[in-house]
Amino acid sequence: MTSTDPLLQPTLQRQPPGTGRPWRLSSQGYVAFFGGTLAGTAVAVANAVRLGLPRGRVAGVAAAGAAALAATAALLVAGGSRIGATELPVLRVLAVAAYLVQAHLQRERDRVFVLRGGEHAPLLRTGLAAVLVLGALETAGTAALAGAVSGAVAG
Repeated sequence: MTSTDPLLQPTLQRQPPGTGRPWRLSSQGYVAFFGGTLAGTAVAVANAVRLGLPRGRVAGVAAAGAAALAATAALLVAGGSRIGATELPVLRVLAVAAYLVQAHLQRERDRVFVLRGGEHAPLLRTGLAAVLVLGALETAGTAALAGAVSGAVAG
């Protein structure tokens, strides 16, 4: 009889060298909130790999981010391409919603990591870089998409 309890299955002990320790799931929420969906998803996918999740779960983490980005684009198209102060909270909600799905997909393996005595790596440098670089990239992409939609609507 085999056990399905994740605590009894090998995980991080056989992890290939150089992949690094995983980050706290709660820290990823800050990256998603302040950096947006793209930054949050990049960190979540990297963390899923660090946790040694199966490819299907890693793809699920990426798909949650892609769905939030698609919802952002749909909001731009439906809203007439304007992203102002009233729409910004909605974009943050989408980023945090993607984070919640991504954290759920990583939670079991993260729990095993912690219960086996693992210590999380700090996310400060990587998270700040993701917020600044990928947050700016997402903002620029959103602005470009808004310009393209308003040009198509006007033309």
